Amino acid sequence: MKKARQAAHRKETKKKSFFIPVNIEQFVGFSFFILVLFLSVWVVIAVKNWVDNPERVVLSQLILTGDHDFTNEDDIRKAILELGLPNTYVAQNVDDIQQEIMRLPWIKQVSVRKQWPDRLIVNIVEYQPSYIWNDIFLLDKDAVIFSVPKERIKDVLLPKLFGPIGKEKLILETYHQLDDVSTKSTNKDSTLLISEAIADERNAWQLVVKQCIKGFCVDNQNITLKLGREKIIERYTRLIRFFSDIQTGLLENERLAEVDLRYENGISVKKQKIEK
Repeated sequence: MKKARQAAHRKETKKKSFFIPVNIEQFVGFSFFILVLFLSVWVVIAVKNWVDNPERVVLSQLILTGDHDFTNEDDIRKAILELGLPNTYVAQNVDDIQQEIMRLPWIKQVSVRKQWPDRLIVNIVEYQPSYIWNDIFLLDKDAVIFSVPKERIKDVLLPKLFGPIGKEKLILETYHQLDDVSTKSTNKDSTLLISEAIADERNAWQLVVKQCIKGFCVDNQNITLKLGREKIIERYTRLIRFFSDIQTGLLENERLAEVDLRYENGISVKKQKIEK
Protein backbone atom coordinates (compact mmCIF):
# COMPACT_ATOMS: atom_id res chain seq x y z
CA MET A 1 0.00 0.00 0.00
CA LYS A 2 2.84 2.32 0.89
CA LYS A 3 4.58 1.51 -2.39
CA ALA A 4 1.39 2.30 -4.31
CA ARG A 5 1.17 5.71 -2.61
CA GLN A 6 4.82 6.44 -3.39
CA ALA A 7 4.29 5.50 -7.05
CA ALA A 8 1.27 7.77 -7.24
CA HIS A 9 3.22 10.58 -5.58
CA ARG A 10 6.09 10.19 -8.07
CA LYS A 11 3.59 10.22 -10.96
CA GLU A 12 1.95 13.37 -9.64
CA THR A 13 5.35 15.01 -9.17
CA LYS A 14 6.22 14.24 -12.78
CA LYS A 15 3.00 15.92 -13.93
CA LYS A 16 3.70 19.06 -11.91
CA SER A 17 7.21 19.41 -13.20
CA PHE A 18 6.18 19.06 -16.86
CA PHE A 19 6.18 22.89 -17.49
CA ILE A 20 9.47 23.47 -15.77
CA PRO A 21 12.40 23.61 -18.23
CA VAL A 22 14.58 20.62 -17.70
CA ASN A 23 17.40 21.67 -20.03
CA ILE A 24 19.03 24.80 -21.48
CA GLU A 25 17.12 24.70 -24.78
CA GLN A 26 13.72 24.65 -23.07
CA PHE A 27 14.83 27.45 -20.75
CA VAL A 28 15.96 29.65 -23.67
CA GLY A 29 12.76 29.00 -25.62
CA PHE A 30 10.56 29.74 -22.62
CA SER A 31 12.50 32.92 -21.85
CA PHE A 32 12.19 34.11 -25.47
CA PHE A 33 8.42 33.55 -25.38
CA ILE A 34 8.10 35.57 -22.16
CA LEU A 35 10.23 38.36 -23.68
CA VAL A 36 8.12 38.53 -26.86
CA LEU A 37 4.93 38.60 -24.81
CA PHE A 38 6.30 41.38 -22.61
CA LEU A 39 7.44 43.44 -25.61
CA SER A 40 4.06 43.05 -27.33
CA VAL A 41 2.21 44.30 -24.27
CA TRP A 42 4.67 47.16 -23.89
CA VAL A 43 4.26 48.21 -27.56
CA VAL A 44 0.45 48.20 -27.30
CA ILE A 45 0.53 50.31 -24.13
CA ALA A 46 3.12 52.70 -25.61
CA VAL A 47 1.11 53.22 -28.83
CA LYS A 48 -2.09 53.79 -26.88
CA ASN A 49 -0.39 56.35 -24.65
CA TRP A 50 1.08 58.08 -27.71
CA VAL A 51 -2.30 58.30 -29.46
CA ASP A 52 -4.11 59.46 -26.34
CA ASN A 53 -1.55 62.15 -25.66
CA PRO A 54 -3.07 65.47 -26.97
CA GLU A 55 0.44 66.85 -27.46
CA ARG A 56 1.35 64.21 -30.01
CA VAL A 57 -0.88 64.29 -33.12
CA VAL A 58 -1.60 67.91 -34.00
CA LEU A 59 -4.06 68.78 -36.78
CA SER A 60 -1.92 70.93 -39.02
CA GLN A 61 -3.85 70.82 -42.32
CA LEU A 62 -7.36 72.05 -43.07
CA ILE A 63 -8.68 70.99 -46.48
CA LEU A 64 -11.77 72.87 -47.71
CA THR A 65 -13.65 71.19 -50.59
CA GLY A 66 -16.94 71.69 -52.42
CA ASP A 67 -18.42 74.84 -53.95
CA HIS A 68 -17.64 77.59 -51.47
CA ASP A 69 -17.99 81.06 -52.97
CA PHE A 70 -18.61 82.68 -49.58
CA THR A 71 -16.79 80.37 -47.14
CA ASN A 72 -13.08 80.59 -46.43
CA GLU A 73 -10.69 78.67 -44.19
CA ASP A 74 -10.78 81.38 -41.54
CA ASP A 75 -14.51 80.79 -41.10
CA ILE A 76 -13.89 77.09 -40.43
CA ARG A 77 -11.00 77.72 -38.06
CA LYS A 78 -13.07 80.23 -36.12
CA ALA A 79 -15.93 77.74 -35.86
CA ILE A 80 -13.55 75.10 -34.46
CA LEU A 81 -12.05 77.54 -31.97
CA GLU A 82 -15.56 78.44 -30.78
CA LEU A 83 -15.87 74.85 -29.56
CA GLY A 84 -12.81 75.24 -27.36
CA LEU A 85 -11.42 71.91 -28.53
CA PRO A 86 -7.69 71.10 -28.50
CA ASN A 87 -6.16 71.21 -31.94
CA THR A 88 -5.38 67.49 -32.07
CA TYR A 89 -6.41 64.61 -34.27
CA VAL A 90 -7.80 62.34 -31.59
CA ALA A 91 -9.56 65.02 -29.54
CA GLN A 92 -11.59 66.47 -32.40
CA ASN A 93 -15.23 65.39 -32.57
CA VAL A 94 -16.32 65.73 -36.21
CA ASP A 95 -20.02 65.84 -35.29
CA ASP A 96 -19.47 68.84 -33.01
CA ILE A 97 -17.42 70.59 -35.69
CA GLN A 98 -20.10 69.91 -38.29
CA GLN A 99 -22.86 71.37 -36.10
CA GLU A 100 -20.77 74.46 -35.38
CA ILE A 101 -20.07 75.09 -39.09
CA MET A 102 -23.78 74.72 -39.83
CA ARG A 103 -24.32 77.83 -37.70
CA LEU A 104 -22.95 79.87 -40.59
CA PRO A 105 -26.20 81.12 -42.18
CA TRP A 106 -25.13 80.56 -45.79
CA ILE A 107 -24.14 76.90 -45.29
CA LYS A 108 -26.67 74.41 -46.68
CA GLN A 109 -24.78 71.17 -46.00
CA VAL A 110 -21.42 70.23 -44.55
CA SER A 111 -19.52 67.01 -43.97
CA VAL A 112 -16.39 66.75 -41.83
CA ARG A 113 -13.91 63.90 -41.70
CA LYS A 114 -10.43 63.34 -40.34
CA GLN A 115 -7.60 61.89 -42.41
CA TRP A 116 -4.63 60.42 -40.56
CA PRO A 117 -2.30 61.75 -39.42
CA ASP A 118 -3.00 65.49 -39.38
CA ARG A 119 -5.77 66.48 -41.84
CA LEU A 120 -9.27 67.77 -41.26
CA ILE A 121 -11.32 67.69 -44.49
CA VAL A 122 -14.43 69.86 -44.65
CA ASN A 123 -16.81 69.63 -47.62
CA ILE A 124 -19.11 72.63 -48.04
CA VAL A 125 -22.41 73.07 -49.89
CA GLU A 126 -23.67 76.65 -49.81
CA TYR A 127 -27.06 78.18 -50.53
CA GLN A 128 -26.95 79.79 -53.96
CA PRO A 129 -28.40 83.32 -53.98
CA SER A 130 -30.98 84.02 -56.66
CA TYR A 131 -32.62 87.14 -55.21
CA ILE A 132 -32.03 89.88 -52.65
CA TRP A 133 -34.75 89.77 -49.99
CA ASN A 134 -35.88 92.98 -48.26
CA ASP A 135 -32.50 94.58 -49.01
CA ILE A 136 -30.96 92.62 -46.13
CA PHE A 137 -31.12 88.89 -46.79
CA LEU A 138 -30.68 86.59 -49.76
CA LEU A 139 -33.16 84.14 -51.22
CA ASP A 140 -32.36 80.95 -53.10
CA LYS A 141 -34.48 79.45 -55.88
CA ASP A 142 -36.49 77.46 -53.30
CA ALA A 143 -37.35 80.60 -51.29
CA VAL A 144 -34.95 79.79 -48.44
CA ILE A 145 -33.78 82.93 -46.63
CA PHE A 146 -30.14 83.23 -45.63
CA SER A 147 -27.50 85.90 -45.18
CA VAL A 148 -23.91 86.47 -46.24
CA PRO A 149 -21.51 89.23 -45.11
CA LYS A 150 -22.06 92.20 -47.43
CA GLU A 151 -18.42 92.47 -48.43
CA ARG A 152 -18.63 88.99 -49.96
CA ILE A 153 -21.58 89.73 -52.25
CA LYS A 154 -20.83 93.26 -53.40
CA ASP A 155 -20.35 92.15 -57.03
CA VAL A 156 -23.53 90.04 -57.16
CA LEU A 157 -26.32 91.66 -59.22
CA LEU A 158 -29.67 90.04 -58.41
CA PRO A 159 -33.35 90.98 -58.64
CA LYS A 160 -34.72 92.50 -55.44
CA LEU A 161 -37.84 91.14 -53.77
CA PHE A 162 -39.66 92.83 -50.90
CA GLY A 163 -42.43 91.40 -48.80
CA PRO A 164 -43.64 90.21 -45.39
CA ILE A 165 -41.62 87.52 -43.64
CA GLY A 166 -43.29 84.16 -44.13
CA LYS A 167 -44.62 85.03 -47.61
CA GLU A 168 -41.39 84.28 -49.46
CA LYS A 169 -42.71 81.30 -51.45
CA LEU A 170 -45.91 83.07 -52.47
CA ILE A 171 -44.04 86.19 -53.58
CA LEU A 172 -41.44 84.18 -55.46
CA GLU A 173 -44.14 82.21 -57.26
CA THR A 174 -45.90 85.41 -58.38
CA TYR A 175 -42.57 86.94 -59.40
CA HIS A 176 -41.85 83.94 -61.65
CA GLN A 177 -45.23 84.38 -63.36
CA LEU A 178 -44.53 88.06 -63.96
CA ASP A 179 -41.05 87.33 -65.22
CA ASP A 180 -42.46 84.76 -67.65
CA VAL A 181 -44.69 87.48 -69.10
CA SER A 182 -41.60 89.60 -69.78
CA THR A 183 -39.65 86.67 -71.22
CA LYS A 184 -42.46 85.64 -73.58
CA SER A 185 -42.99 89.17 -74.88
CA THR A 186 -43.71 89.19 -78.63
CA ASN A 187 -41.38 92.16 -79.15
CA LYS A 188 -37.97 90.58 -78.63
CA ASP A 189 -36.08 93.74 -79.55
CA SER A 190 -37.59 95.65 -76.63
CA THR A 191 -38.35 93.87 -73.35
CA LEU A 192 -38.88 94.81 -69.72
CA LEU A 193 -36.55 93.50 -67.03
CA ILE A 194 -37.99 93.32 -63.51
CA SER A 195 -35.32 94.63 -61.15
CA GLU A 196 -37.55 94.96 -58.08
CA ALA A 197 -40.83 93.37 -56.99
CA ILE A 198 -42.62 94.69 -53.90
CA ALA A 199 -45.63 93.16 -52.15
CA ASP A 200 -47.10 94.66 -48.98
CA GLU A 201 -49.13 93.07 -46.18
CA ARG A 202 -52.31 93.38 -48.26
CA ASN A 203 -50.57 91.70 -51.21
CA ALA A 204 -50.63 94.89 -53.24
CA TRP A 205 -47.89 94.68 -55.86
CA GLN A 206 -45.49 97.22 -57.29
CA LEU A 207 -42.70 96.58 -59.78
CA VAL A 208 -39.60 98.48 -60.80
CA VAL A 209 -38.65 97.61 -64.38
CA LYS A 210 -36.01 98.59 -66.88
CA GLN A 211 -36.48 98.81 -70.60
CA CYS A 212 -34.00 96.63 -72.46
CA ILE A 213 -33.41 97.14 -76.19
CA LYS A 214 -31.69 94.26 -77.93
CA GLY A 215 -30.29 93.05 -74.63
CA PHE A 216 -29.02 96.44 -73.42
CA CYS A 217 -30.83 97.81 -70.34
CA VAL A 218 -30.84 101.46 -69.33
CA ASP A 219 -29.90 101.51 -65.63
CA ASN A 220 -30.80 105.08 -64.72
CA GLN A 221 -34.30 105.08 -66.22
CA ASN A 222 -36.33 102.81 -63.97
CA ILE A 223 -40.09 102.63 -64.42
CA THR A 224 -42.39 102.07 -61.44
CA LEU A 225 -45.49 99.94 -62.11
CA LYS A 226 -48.43 99.89 -59.70
CA LEU A 227 -50.36 96.65 -60.10
CA GLY A 228 -52.56 96.56 -57.00
CA ARG A 229 -53.92 93.41 -55.34
CA GLU A 230 -56.05 91.89 -58.08
CA LYS A 231 -55.41 90.60 -61.60
CA ILE A 232 -51.68 91.21 -61.17
CA ILE A 233 -50.55 89.00 -64.04
CA GLU A 234 -53.34 90.24 -66.31
CA ARG A 235 -52.47 93.89 -65.65
CA TYR A 236 -48.78 93.37 -66.29
CA THR A 237 -49.58 91.51 -69.51
CA ARG A 238 -51.69 94.46 -70.61
CA LEU A 239 -48.77 96.84 -70.03
CA ILE A 240 -46.46 94.64 -72.12
CA ARG A 241 -49.03 94.63 -74.92
CA PHE A 242 -49.35 98.43 -75.07
CA PHE A 243 -45.86 99.42 -73.94
CA SER A 244 -44.60 100.36 -77.41
CA ASP A 245 -47.68 102.56 -77.95
CA ILE A 246 -47.04 104.33 -74.64
CA GLN A 247 -43.42 104.93 -75.59
CA THR A 248 -44.48 106.37 -78.95
CA GLY A 249 -46.40 109.15 -77.18
CA LEU A 250 -43.25 110.41 -75.38
CA LEU A 251 -41.26 113.41 -76.53
CA GLU A 252 -37.53 113.17 -77.18
CA ASN A 253 -36.66 114.72 -73.84
CA GLU A 254 -39.18 112.64 -71.88
CA ARG A 255 -39.10 109.21 -70.34
CA LEU A 256 -41.68 107.00 -68.70
CA ALA A 257 -41.39 107.25 -64.90
CA GLU A 258 -44.53 105.57 -63.53
CA VAL A 259 -47.51 103.61 -64.79
CA ASP A 260 -50.59 102.95 -62.64
CA LEU A 261 -52.40 99.84 -63.87
CA ARG A 262 -55.01 99.62 -61.11
CA TYR A 263 -57.79 101.02 -63.31
CA GLU A 264 -60.35 98.70 -64.87
CA ASN A 265 -60.56 100.52 -68.21
CA GLY A 266 -57.25 102.27 -68.70
CA ILE A 267 -53.93 103.24 -67.24
CA SER A 268 -52.36 106.35 -65.73
CA VAL A 269 -48.94 107.44 -67.00
CA LYS A 270 -46.45 109.76 -65.33
CA LYS A 271 -43.66 111.19 -67.47
CA GLN A 272 -40.34 112.73 -66.50
CA LYS A 273 -37.94 114.99 -68.36
CA ILE A 274 -34.57 113.51 -69.19
CA GLU A 275 -31.75 115.56 -67.80
CA LYS A 276 -28.83 115.92 -70.19
